[in-house]
Amino acid sequence: MSRATHRLEELRWPEVEQYLEECETPTVIVPIGSTEQHGPHLPLAVDAFQARDLAEEIAVAADVLVAPLIPYGDADHHLGFPGTVSLSTETVVSVLSDVYASLAGHGFENVITVNGHRIANLPAIETAMQQRKQQHPGVTFAAIDPLRLGVSVHQRLRDGDPEDGMHGGEFETSFMLARYPELVAEDEFVKESPTTGAYRTLNLVGNDDRVLTPSTAHSPEDGDLGHVGDPTLASAEKGEELWAELVADAAEFIEAVEAASLEAGQ
Repeated sequence: MSRATHRLEELRWPEVEQYLEECETPTVIVPIGSTEQHGPHLPLAVDAFQARDLAEEIAVAADVLVAPLIPYGDADHHLGFPGTVSLSTETVVSVLSDVYASLAGHGFENVITVNGHRIANLPAIETAMQQRKQQHPGVTFAAIDPLRLGVSVHQRLRDGDPEDGMHGGEFETSFMLARYPELVAEDEFVKESPTTGAYRTLNLVGNDDRVLTPSTAHSPEDGDLGHVGDPTLASAEKGEELWAELVADAAEFIEAVEAASLEAGQ
């Protein structure tokens, strides 16, 4: 179906109605990020940018609709830094649950969440999806997380130590250099990596048997700069290559979800 925009908020309601009636498996993507500190070199909107941009690009690639970005998430562990805005886990669940219910109620058969805030938002996303699945058993609720989706490409492109961490480090800084270089303060690049141990790891794309991540609260009062990782290893080229693979893989996932939905409805 041809349309001038894939953004839900830019469509008139008759256009949405037409999409729902004419599309075999009406699909909408819901991006959610976070507004939180990412060190002295990156803006607060890194997670929001990643969620929004990925959602919009795969909406175009898969020819589906994309809902407006939810720019806030569960970010209590970053409240020590000015500008961070955090929602409680319960609030994130409630917001997502209401959004899902609205979209499912209109007739969308596939509601796909794109998560830009990695493990912090995932529990709330999973809870909200489970709640709405009980009420809308015919709707497919699924989530795309760039970190989980891109384990292999992260491992292949990484130049730093896996234990350097990934908050405002090599990959998020590469993303920003590729897409929003004017918002990056390259003169503030410095490596920041907390100590790990036998049962503690910062390698979010590893395959070992250690505890995935510790519970950590960041605070400038402790001399913490806020980020975890090595932005000096970042490059726009690395960001472009990473992003291209994420978009392609995510679009393929959307198409697989639609195919499964179509088969189930036959």
